[in-house]
Amino acid sequence: MSSPQSDDRTGQPATPLGHPMLRVLRGGRFLAFSISQSVSNFGDKLDYMALLAMIAALASHNHWQSARANSFLLVIATLPAIILGPLAGVLVDRWDRRKIMLACDALRAVLVFLIPFIAIRTQSLPLVFLIAFFVFLLGMFFNNARLAVIPDLVASQNLLEANSLLSLLGRGMTFLGLLLGGMIVDWPVWKRLGIAETWSAGFYLDSLTFVISVTTLLFLTIPRMVRPAPPPRTLDEARSRFRVIVDAVKGKFVTAFRDLLEAFTLMRSSPPIRLVMLSIVLFVIMGSAVIILLVPIIQTAPDDTGLNMGTRGVGFVGAVGSVGLVLSSLLYALVGRRLKLRSVILSSFVLLGCLGVVIALSRSMLLTLGLAFLGGLLLAPIYIAQDTLLHETVPEAARGRVFSAREWFLNLSAAISAVIIGQALLLFPKGFSPLRLSAGILLDSRRILLLAISILVSVLSCGQLLAARRNTGK
Repeated sequence: MSSPQSDDRTGQPATPLGHPMLRVLRGGRFLAFSISQSVSNFGDKLDYMALLAMIAALASHNHWQSARANSFLLVIATLPAIILGPLAGVLVDRWDRRKIMLACDALRAVLVFLIPFIAIRTQSLPLVFLIAFFVFLLGMFFNNARLAVIPDLVASQNLLEANSLLSLLGRGMTFLGLLLGGMIVDWPVWKRLGIAETWSAGFYLDSLTFVISVTTLLFLTIPRMVRPAPPPRTLDEARSRFRVIVDAVKGKFVTAFRDLLEAFTLMRSSPPIRLVMLSIVLFVIMGSAVIILLVPIIQTAPDDTGLNMGTRGVGFVGAVGSVGLVLSSLLYALVGRRLKLRSVILSSFVLLGCLGVVIALSRSMLLTLGLAFLGGLLLAPIYIAQDTLLHETVPEAARGRVFSAREWFLNLSAAISAVIIGQALLLFPKGFSPLRLSAGILLDSRRILLLAISILVSVLSCGQLLAARRNTGK
């Protein structure tokens, strides 16, 4: 019997024996790559927790509410994808992807390491936000390149297992990053080690994860796309080549704009796609409210109508919610086919709004953790039902364009909602006294806005759910 053929790109047998997941794990380069990126993924979550802790510490010095500062952070995180998303794809396809990843992680290691020094020395949140923008921008380029090199590290028939493994590791690192990140940035031991601001340690450790990623990539060989060597060019030819590249970039932006118009055209003509777009808006509004309003409620002291759990409390809530997300992914895979997709999406948002109402009124961290778990249970069915509706509705020739337009629309909606919620806090006069309700419930500006947004999401979802019952199909 002849031996199995080898994949030219990865050196792996084209038809390895054993469990499908072993086909991926036997590939040493992919295994090293996935481990290093898991460490980097953990660092990203740690960095985000450190940013939240830093904002809570510096907001008062800048005469900002921490909730408004969180809204600016959310806007900064979405701007790279909104402004430069199409350009990133063009450049990643033209440059050496391994070098892109090396350069991005090396620069991120330096920038993240410098954030605590700059923040402590200047006490300037705008300056820190500027640095954070470049960190998020580099992360966008890195992620595009990372996704593009995966087919070069595994055999073509093993791509499903490779993506499944990366997804599993990514969710696991998200859970650990949220759970441990909050504890790390609030850990008093750092002060004994000479780190006066404990949140600084989160940035230092995140910088270390980027160094680990760079070190792995230095020793990792990734096949380059074979392109013929260009002949020597004259100055006129170089100018002509530059115009071609500029035209290609313009074309990408024009295409992205056309994709968005096509998505809106389909949205007007297709009730299922209209529902998906509405659910994106509802998801973004609710998610922005949680990041901007709930995070500082968890962090601040009871005298400020908060839960006094610090950033570690934010990590606990996020980790518990991610457990619910994973469990509901499994449960929905078992029973989801029996349920109508429209009803799943809208019912989940009705319940999410109700959970938000209870969280806005709650002064118990234990109750908040339980509600976070229930919220996680409701999120996965929304994600899965959205994608399934689009897969079933959008013509095959337009799927890529519609999905890319959806991502652009999601990021733009997140930025707009963050600005609106952040500015809405200014509607409350300075020194606004919390409203005292029965049973000892106090509502400050953050809780009032969270309550109002949660009620709005529930009412809109309930109205759409009642209207959907008059239609047939999923």
